[in-house]
Amino acid sequence: MIEALIFDLDDTLYPEQDFVASGYRAVAQHVREHYGCDYKISLSAMMTAFHSLGREKVFPSLLARFPQIPIQLDELVAVYRSHDPAINLFPGYSELLKDFSRQYRLGMITDGLPSVQERKVKALGLGSVIEKILYTWEYGSEKQKPHPLSFSLMLEALGSSAESALFVGDNPDKDCRGAHSVGMKCAEIRNPEMRPDRSDSVARDIPEFVISTLFQLPQILSQISQDGL
Repeated sequence: MIEALIFDLDDTLYPEQDFVASGYRAVAQHVREHYGCDYKISLSAMMTAFHSLGREKVFPSLLARFPQIPIQLDELVAVYRSHDPAINLFPGYSELLKDFSRQYRLGMITDGLPSVQERKVKALGLGSVIEKILYTWEYGSEKQKPHPLSFSLMLEALGSSAESALFVGDNPDKDCRGAHSVGMKCAEIRNPEMRPDRSDSVARDIPEFVISTLFQLPQILSQISQDGL
């Protein structure tokens, strides 16, 4: 029987692309205020580079668009990472998580710079509903998922056994493999809009359950309870 639900953050509870767009808007506002660069041109240059060239080319593309302005790459990265994101949970997830919290102990494990992830958590209002949040990079980036450390620490923090916990995430290579490494079951949220290029062939660990939205999770939990798993 499941007693604890543990979630991934990015693209599991909210669309990460919204954070990316929020960061680029903050950068566009920064270069407008400090260097007089046109906001719309700056934002367009970054969004076009993001969609056509990839995230690593975004800020170099912006610098190339305004070669006469003495903007430093590190400055843009700092603005992006330190901005207060304008993001929201997927529709209906706030109330759903509150419902879960009345029946289960809730945890979350997330990779990335802790300061950045903490701002996301604050913007999404998750601190009041998620009992324990672990930022894997606080233990070193080499300890990020699927390393078993954070999964073991989470079970300990929630006072849960692996058999009575379910991990929910969107990346089987990281989320399912990490959960399985400590004996937890995993439910993969497979949303084609978030990761359209995903195929089962790249997953090193096969999830016990596959859902397209968190609203399908109660059905899985009921199934687990009925089957005595």
